[in-house]
Amino acid sequence: MKLLIWLVIAFLVLAWVMRSKKAPGPDASDQNKPLAPDRNIPPEPILQCARCGLHVPASEAVTHASGSVFCSEEHRRQSFPGA
Repeated sequence: MKLLIWLVIAFLVLAWVMRSKKAPGPDASDQNKPLAPDRNIPPEPILQCARCGLHVPASEAVTHASGSVFCSEEHRRQSFPGA
């Protein structure tokens, strides 16, 4: 029984040493690399909803003919029921 315990301990130590010596793969080096912003794409403006004050990207905003900006079509209809 004593020999079995020593064999298990030796196996665990050997497995730990082999794992720690394993060279990091290409994925590990990519994880440490800071994310560089893409300088070719300009930042999208963020607009505030005239109804609830929520900030939404300009591409997702709903604009009324008066120039008011809303976060959704429902908020535009609530603010301008006849339009």
